[in-house]
Amino acid sequence: MPDEHPALPDFDSPPVVEVAISLQFEPLEALHSSHLGLLWNAFRSEGFSNTEDHAELAPVVEDFDPMPTPRVGVRLQAFDDAPPLPRIWFLNSARNELIQIQRDRFIVNWRQGADAQPYPRYVNIKRRLQSEFATFIACLASENLGTIRLTQCELTYVNHITVAAAGILHGDISSVVTTWTNTYSEPFLAKPEDVAFHARYKMCDEQGKPVGRLHVSFQPAYRATTAEPIFVMNMTARGEPRPADFEGALELFDREHEWIVRGFASITTEQMHKEWRRKHGS
Repeated sequence: MPDEHPALPDFDSPPVVEVAISLQFEPLEALHSSHLGLLWNAFRSEGFSNTEDHAELAPVVEDFDPMPTPRVGVRLQAFDDAPPLPRIWFLNSARNELIQIQRDRFIVNWRQGADAQPYPRYVNIKRRLQSEFATFIACLASENLGTIRLTQCELTYVNHITVAAAGILHGDISSVVTTWTNTYSEPFLAKPEDVAFHARYKMCDEQGKPVGRLHVSFQPAYRATTAEPIFVMNMTARGEPRPADFEGALELFDREHEWIVRGFASITTEQMHKEWRRKHGS
């Protein structure tokens, strides 16, 4: 995972294909379907002229009590309530940048298109979030639709790790990640056909207090266009901003980004680092 900070790992050819940076907040109950045209006009003027409707995302909260985590919320709806507001996508003409909005979520995505555009770097995606979120806040204020009260910040990187050229099969994940050794106490089992896993790591501040979690999922897959075997590694860092304002959110995003960058370098092998042409970083 590349970065412009000199102390962080950096790669000339990273496998990242998508980045999502998300703000979660208390639901804006005053936001209704009639306001979607207002939002579309605002984002269309900034180059996001295409729209799509998608199902609403459930709220997800990282906490550190004895309950299983993260907690996924369920919204209850009375029979006489209006139908839920969909999650709206606003996409640019190339469809490689998008904004997602629902009553309790604002998300900015970059995703690699068919022409394999290079990853634009975290700092530029964060700037896009700052710009588009300011537009969103202005729209809310113009119609008195409520005040944003942030609850969670989430940063996700999606990596498509290509391995066929190196002769690596789906059962050879010890060549890709450092968490699998493929050793057994008895010889009955040998190399598996494939392996998938999910791992969670507490993110702590300088005093050792948990402020969020890093989730790493790893699974075999095949590229849709060529049927080439790949591995998909999703890395999601999520936590509560403190203070619970936009500046606190930006600080948390920076911490989450560092955990994803360092975590990616830590959990992948030196063999893969050579494939991605690692340049520097502690």
